[in-house]
Amino acid sequence: MKTQQNVILEELKSGRPINQKMAYDLCGSQRLGAIIFNLRKIGYDIMTINTTGVNRFGRKTTFAMYHLSNTQEQIKRIENGQS
Repeated sequence: MKTQQNVILEELKSGRPINQKMAYDLCGSQRLGAIIFNLRKIGYDIMTINTTGVNRFGRKTTFAMYHLSNTQEQIKRIENGQS
């Protein structure tokens, strides 16, 4: 069984950015910030992009989108324990 962290990492490695709502819809995660923090500690270079949108009440809001910046070579090194 995949952990929420693994599901989030796979999504990021696919090249797609992710936000809190997407993480909840994808794997039920309500702690995306904590997962991103842990992935950064491991060595993944995850960029935060502040984005503006409209919430469910029609009000303007700002939220974080996360994007993986590592190259495929860097990812392989991290996964082999050579970060």
